[in-house]
Amino acid sequence: MDTPDPVTPLTPAEQAFVDTINAGWTREQVLQRLKTDLQTAIEIELATIPIYLYTYYSLVRNNESGETISDAQLFANKAGGIIMSVAVEEMLHMSLSSNVLFAMGVAPQLYQQAPGAYPTGLPYHNPKGPVGPDGGTAVQIPLGKLGFEQLWHFLQIEYPEQWNAPPQDANWDTIGQFYSYIRCLLSTKFLTDADFQQGAAAKAIQPYNYSPNNVDTVYPNAGFDPWKPAPPAPTPGWADPVQGAAAAAVYPDHADSHAGATQLLAVQSIQDAATAIDTICDQGEGVPVPDVGPGPDDDPSKDEESHYVKFLTLQAQFADYAGTTEQRPPQPPAPADVIQPAVTQVELLSAGVLVNMPDNPVAAQYPPLYSDIANFCSACFQYMLIMTETIYLVPPENQKLFFNEGLHRSMIWVLDKYIRTIRQIPVPGGAYAGLMMGPTFENVSLGLRADSFAGLTAYGNKAIEAAKALIAVEDADEAEDKVAEALDPQNFAAEAVKIEKDGDLVSVLQNVIYYVGVAISKTSADGYPMHLPDVGPYWATA
Repeated sequence: MDTPDPVTPLTPAEQAFVDTINAGWTREQVLQRLKTDLQTAIEIELATIPIYLYTYYSLVRNNESGETISDAQLFANKAGGIIMSVAVEEMLHMSLSSNVLFAMGVAPQLYQQAPGAYPTGLPYHNPKGPVGPDGGTAVQIPLGKLGFEQLWHFLQIEYPEQWNAPPQDANWDTIGQFYSYIRCLLSTKFLTDADFQQGAAAKAIQPYNYSPNNVDTVYPNAGFDPWKPAPPAPTPGWADPVQGAAAAAVYPDHADSHAGATQLLAVQSIQDAATAIDTICDQGEGVPVPDVGPGPDDDPSKDEESHYVKFLTLQAQFADYAGTTEQRPPQPPAPADVIQPAVTQVELLSAGVLVNMPDNPVAAQYPPLYSDIANFCSACFQYMLIMTETIYLVPPENQKLFFNEGLHRSMIWVLDKYIRTIRQIPVPGGAYAGLMMGPTFENVSLGLRADSFAGLTAYGNKAIEAAKALIAVEDADEAEDKVAEALDPQNFAAEAVKIEKDGDLVSVLQNVIYYVGVAISKTSADGYPMHLPDVGPYWATA
């Protein structure tokens, strides 16, 4: 049963700060600071999403299945599921902060608000943090493939606020301290529920658009028989002791791990805003335990691990965990020893479950043509951010359709598949020679929001031309036929070629063309648009 949890009471440090605000601030100061900090909260959550997605897509989760699955593949499956479960909740947190800000009458800003380059600090974070495995203290988070050091950077992001830490919205040490500052602003005498009714609740991102789990968050706990029927089907006569897929499945995000009635909520009151902020804090760092510190769970009455504990548990399975000198907080307690079976990054690369993508790639450092393929990925990411902003302009009765045709399609059927495709392209020269392509998540410009679909299309056409040119180089005799086949609208109904294992570069490049088409030009047999929606009409009158 989905049983809401209460909003966490203020700590003594928070109550003291509330008293200070009530005694010396004005209503106008509180309102302005709250709106500013909510926009910053959006940018903090947004900054984490490319970081987690990059590492997620460095993992190959479909090389093996069945009863004899290797330890390396099991770990890759688990790590991928956990990282995506956190990324999904970061998207939730960005949406919650956006809904609170929208309720105050301010349009959330996401387009081109991701970090400008990597490695990156988080907005207004203290540039120095706890000592890491390399002895350094810089809080600079890279785009990087999965490894012990990369998981340390994840821990830097999710480092838990300790009990009674001072609220801070600048030079903060933990995200919890930043949100603590917002909690204090919400608790002052100056605000009323009417302050959170300046944007129509029906136009906020609605709860029905959020699901805590998907095919990319679930992972198996051990080997399994993929052919065994799932319950409640009757047990067949040939059944053996090996578990089936349903029994092996682990869902790392729980549907009821939140404060309030729903995880994603439209805001109409101070209580709603406080509930949204509480969900963000508890899911990331762990629910606070009075006079102790953060607990390992993200909810006082359930059993979903906080983001920090999820990542710490993954890091503890690396052999490097033994003897590491990284500085961890006293709460929650860390695993005492390496969790077996231990893995190393080298072993994961050798097993083919980790892609050797570059650290902090930028499109300009890819060779010519390859840079155009990389830029489309960034363009798609930016268009997703514009579509998220556009939700607040869509008539409420059309929001679910827009969300499914825009956000869902762009994430599941374009960006996901496009990144899985380009990571199979070896880089032949330049700064990343010998590595595989990875996404860059840059703040490329699509022009004005009203013209952004045209901007996306222009990047897509460049990627298509680049793929065509590379196909011609790769296989000149077959290039014309293959390109014509890839561009034929009649073929868009078919599945893209599956080539993760066979190394057919021409097929990989054909898939680049195919998925660009899904984004900018795909239509059904009867002419119905099946590409991403053009947001221009919504912004033309905004």
